[in-house]
Amino acid sequence: MYKVLLVDDDKTVRYMLKRFKNWEHYGFCIAGEACDGKEAFKRLAADTFDVIITDIRMQGMNGIEFLQELRARKIDICLILLSTYTDFEYAQQGIRLGVFDYMTKPVDDDILSDMLARVGKHLDEKRQASLRMEEEKRLLAESLALCYPEKGEKRLLALLLAGDRELLQEADSVFGEVCKAFGQADVLKIKLVLEKLLVNSRDEIYRQFPWLAKIGELVFPEADGQKQTIDAVREAFLEKLGEMLAVIRKYELHHTDGIIKKTCEYVLTHVEKDITLENIAAEVHVTKSYLGKLFKQRIGYNFTDYVTKVKMEHAKCLLRTGEYKNYEVSEKLGYSSIDYFCRLFKQYSGMTPLEFRKQGL
Repeated sequence: MYKVLLVDDDKTVRYMLKRFKNWEHYGFCIAGEACDGKEAFKRLAADTFDVIITDIRMQGMNGIEFLQELRARKIDICLILLSTYTDFEYAQQGIRLGVFDYMTKPVDDDILSDMLARVGKHLDEKRQASLRMEEEKRLLAESLALCYPEKGEKRLLALLLAGDRELLQEADSVFGEVCKAFGQADVLKIKLVLEKLLVNSRDEIYRQFPWLAKIGELVFPEADGQKQTIDAVREAFLEKLGEMLAVIRKYELHHTDGIIKKTCEYVLTHVEKDITLENIAAEVHVTKSYLGKLFKQRIGYNFTDYVTKVKMEHAKCLLRTGEYKNYEVSEKLGYSSIDYFCRLFKQYSGMTPLEFRKQGL
């Protein structure tokens, strides 16, 4: 049975619709009622429905506004409008917005029967299409799993986490292995395998360095779903791996020395705090002077410069969101002076926070 939600502020209209005797004959049942759009969304939050029959003219939220809100919330449901002859323009607007159809009030039993027959056919076809798509996805997943380059993934991860610049050369080799497994003509499968490789690599980085998610690194845009050439797929694969390698090296995460790893971890974890060498030295159980010398010896530059780098990169992430004013970013990063923060940001990035915002980098 397909479940129907009736939405109308007129109880009489809802009563007359419920009196229709052939709902079950057409494969439907009245599963819920609402007097307006607001109440309808409460019903939708509590239960699932296949069809909504709603009046166009209601207080608070009319049928068109209700439909627009459904689309905004990405609720995919078959919607039928109830209207009077004077609401014809509204009904046409609804159809342009994706309404299945409309009926005029009072609803005639024959018209409702015809409507339900057509809606039932539409929902049956939609369900069958969904089942076919799920089956295709299952078969595709099985095919991809059979040819997934697990050994290649392990090689890439080892080089990536070691910050090894040979990563891209190895990635090109893995790309060739994937192309050979599927044939270069099957661009979609190649693309899906490479995207899974990237996601798995990023997930492993986040598993080992979870604070990277906090500072907004390695946020790749979702796949656009557009058909691409094999060269474009290869280029995107190498580019994203290169971005991951750059992050590992930028934050010095490839160093194997335990004290250095703990020091970098502390800075990244406390990026929005006031970070001092004394605090970290106490954490790793060494003296401040020893830690400072060791850090510069292994990393190649001063600890304070590393802290500034991490904070400025996080500042970029915060500025990109557009949610914070400059003084708020300064405060979040533990700087008491906004002028000092802006000066540091310009020294690091070559532009002021305002210029960075305007360029949308």
